[in-house]
Amino acid sequence: MTDRGLTLPELRHQLVTAVLTLAAPGLQDAHFDPAPHLATLLTDACDATAPVPWLGHTLRTPEEAALTADLGTALRLHLAALPPDPTPTDHLRAATWHPVTTTAAHLAHLLVRNDHHADTP
Repeated sequence: MTDRGLTLPELRHQLVTAVLTLAAPGLQDAHFDPAPHLATLLTDACDATAPVPWLGHTLRTPEEAALTADLGTALRLHLAALPPDPTPTDHLRAATWHPVTTTAAHLAHLLVRNDHHADTP
């Protein structure tokens, strides 16, 4: 794989961390708050609802952008199903949470694989 020379590598790290955390249900207990991870995915390190402009910045490949868009769709459906001002428990108990974690797991695998194959020092 040829690295696209990410212009925002620190934000890439935040993006990968957020996706890995959402993909790991074992880390999601009563003290888990998904809000900061959702903020990373929706505003800080990427716009999961429209990820293509982030290619070369925090995303390496069109495949990453496509899976990020899938995660954005899962997140939109999840957020729409929550009550106003949801608690962490509301997130974890929602029927829409499982598709978020499953989609995040697919994206996490791709992000980590691509980072391992990047042609950068």
